Amino acid sequence: MDGSCYDALSGVYDKLNSNVDYGDLADFVETCFEEYGSGEVRRVLDLGCGSGPLTTELSMLGYDVTGIDISEGMLDAARERAKKLGLGNVSFKNGDMRHFKTPKKYDAAVCTMDGINHLLTLSDVAECFRSVRGALRKGGLFLFDVNTPYKIREIYGGNTFVIEEDGAVCVWRNRTDVRRCVTAFSVSVFEKTDGGLWSRRDGMTKERGYSLRTLKTALAEASLLPLAVFGDCDLTAPAEDAERWYLLARAV
Repeated sequence: MDGSCYDALSGVYDKLNSNVDYGDLADFVETCFEEYGSGEVRRVLDLGCGSGPLTTELSMLGYDVTGIDISEGMLDAARERAKKLGLGNVSFKNGDMRHFKTPKKYDAAVCTMDGINHLLTLSDVAECFRSVRGALRKGGLFLFDVNTPYKIREIYGGNTFVIEEDGAVCVWRNRTDVRRCVTAFSVSVFEKTDGGLWSRRDGMTKERGYSLRTLKTALAEASLLPLAVFGDCDLTAPAEDAERWYLLARAV
């Protein structure tokens, strides 16, 4: 796991994800806190925070939020975002979600936009979950989403996607090992400069799909009790062909 792909994307990531409503996502997170929380949730850890869109949305809802990401380029963008919004209850740290320690305990942790899929071995997932448990107080919540095996195999597959948005173009080429449920992404980002020329940056990353049974077992082994699985931000159960799962667990 490294941040090279997202270093390449950092300057245009928000443009290319303009279809994601992070306000709605933050509302969903807060609903989960309110309905499943054990005690008040104030301190929140955002793993794989990227350029900070969810981190800052949660901050604006009144939470004290710490964002952690492996990509320095993404963290630079996140800090700039928080600065422009004038947020004082948010901070960002460079770190690997597999092995991190925090000086204080958090009431909840979140990891969205398929951050867990970037952990390519079960030992990586287990290490991440143990680190999360170490960062949470007893009763604290862990909410994360993953791309499903169905999406890895059937939607990503060997397809190529081209995303164009306001002076930026991303060409996303996929190569999927169906047996292992692992997709390798080759990403090329083209961005129009002030002089009218186009710059190019390239990066590579991989994602792996895990079954619900595997994820629930790994959570339980890390002393994180699985509570619920949702197929969307409306808290509905996932369909057979769901492309994303949202899993919620409690530290025990």
